[in-house]
Amino acid sequence: MAGSTRPPQTPASLKRDLEAVGIGAGMTLVVHASLSAIGWVVGGAPTVVAALIEILGDSGTLAMPAATPLCADPADWSSPRVAEQWLETVRASLPIFDPRTTPSTMGAIAEAFRGWPGTRRSHHPLESVCARGPLAEELTRDHPLAFPEGPGSPFGKMHDAGGWVLLLGVGFNRCTALHYAESVSSARRTTTCRFPVMRPSGREWIEVPNVADDNDTLFPRIGEGYVSSSPEVCAGKVGEASAVVFPMRSLVAYAKAYFEDHLEAGTAEG
Repeated sequence: MAGSTRPPQTPASLKRDLEAVGIGAGMTLVVHASLSAIGWVVGGAPTVVAALIEILGDSGTLAMPAATPLCADPADWSSPRVAEQWLETVRASLPIFDPRTTPSTMGAIAEAFRGWPGTRRSHHPLESVCARGPLAEELTRDHPLAFPEGPGSPFGKMHDAGGWVLLLGVGFNRCTALHYAESVSSARRTTTCRFPVMRPSGREWIEVPNVADDNDTLFPRIGEGYVSSSPEVCAGKVGEASAVVFPMRSLVAYAKAYFEDHLEAGTAEG
């Protein structure tokens, strides 16, 4: 970024801004973040990860989604779309998810954290989660294949542990806690996910139920209502990015009630 007139974001400035929006030692924190929204960060994504780890300290646990939608049936891919004549070719060649090596599609910060020393990763082929800290082993253990953002998942465990959420330069359409809220709602919209796994007998395609994807209007609407009504939300800026911090439990309680008041249970197109 030679010649830029934008101020650089440094480790010191990031820590100052993160602490100002309520991030502190000992928290269990799930982060959804956009590096580009923060602006020019000296050292890039690793600088952001290091700042978060330093603030949380040895008693805090940091988590980030490490989703891998390109491990699903290519017929379900939205980007890139696969032409009908190539679907079987892609299916036959699709790599099996490997928690050690399969990259996520969650952005530069999540990818830097995925490879960070001490980071653990759950084994779900589509909705894995990375975590580092005292709760990391528990959060990433035994990730259910069906409803992988629901009870028993890393997101359910973070909810039960009193975890917090940081949306850093992204909106509520990226907030996985809302998928957890819908998973435990009586009015959840459901879909079917299909992906390959490796069994003792060899490669096998399986199908499991999950909540439907957000349409980028429902989740932002829920988030807007929650932020405007909850005194527990802290908002501000980290670098050039808008940041919102809140307890997962209060968002889930608000969202679960919203789903049950406004939606009918049923099957949605995934």
